[in-house]
Amino acid sequence: MAVTIYDIALKTGYTAATISKALNNQSDISESTRIKIADVAREMGYIPNQGAKALVTRKSWLIGVIYEELDQNLGIEHPLFSGIMNSFKQAIEREGYELIFIATNLGQRKMTYLEHCRYRGVDGVLILNNDVHSTEVLEVARSGIPCVSANLVYDETTSVTSENLQSSTDTVLYLHSLGHTRIAHIAGPLLERASAGLERLEGYRRGLELCGLPYREDLVVISDLWNEACGFRGLRQLMDGTERPTALFCASDTYTIGVYRAAWNMGLELPHDLSVVSFDDNEVARFLRPALTTWRQDRKAIGRVAAEQILRKIGGLPSDRRILVPVELIERESCQVHTGSVVAPLP
Repeated sequence: MAVTIYDIALKTGYTAATISKALNNQSDISESTRIKIADVAREMGYIPNQGAKALVTRKSWLIGVIYEELDQNLGIEHPLFSGIMNSFKQAIEREGYELIFIATNLGQRKMTYLEHCRYRGVDGVLILNNDVHSTEVLEVARSGIPCVSANLVYDETTSVTSENLQSSTDTVLYLHSLGHTRIAHIAGPLLERASAGLERLEGYRRGLELCGLPYREDLVVISDLWNEACGFRGLRQLMDGTERPTALFCASDTYTIGVYRAAWNMGLELPHDLSVVSFDDNEVARFLRPALTTWRQDRKAIGRVAAEQILRKIGGLPSDRRILVPVELIERESCQVHTGSVVAPLP
């Protein structure tokens, strides 16, 4: 038969109420008592009943995830979002929570995100990726349910994202230090809520300004989606111009895959004809030829920080409005020193 709190009470000499409080981490139990009871419960093979735990704590111990991947049809296999989600999941599970996906249907029944959240009685919601124009997600963010967004920026709740602005500025400074003056950019969609495209373009502009270089519209391609096709078309457009760039900053590794394919089709040799710096450090970056120099987004840190923030909110503690997670430039083989008409390899 399953071990109950009454069995633990009998063995330890504490009351069932004390056992329940200790196992549910309530604050009016000393740490030594909590540890002693937890050790005995583990020895006896106690498995908590989730329903009973919810009754005692008045919490569901469920955290919902609103996630949609619209650009590449990769679902939860998306290299950035899967890493964030896995890190977030590990962090909340250590605190006794479970993760569930929030959808707009339950069997044959259609419902809004907010209706599904309330139906499940979730204690909090992670907004990981979705249609930036969705009013239903905004409704959840404004509902009073503790929410944290990773990747998208909502004024209504805490948002955790990579640092995009300074890193993009530094990209231009890096390429300029290698002798490049015609530095192009394939930008992401310019959306305020999905701010990566805007912030990376702004960083690119600031970098040009710091280097004393003009912003040239013929060296910038604004994409409407985050997929390989946009990178492929973007490079062809840039190379069809009157003055070809010698260096390129891509707003994502996904674009860069398309860029590499287009370069091969056009007979360009990378990095001899074009140095490339990107953003993400997806798994494919080190397998491209030449291996890609790119900014590494810290997926684990984004997920961990998002978990910390949502747990603070559930606990009634204050949380930050916007948290920027640092990125790291991973230098590989896709950039060379440019010396006018001669391109020499880096020493």
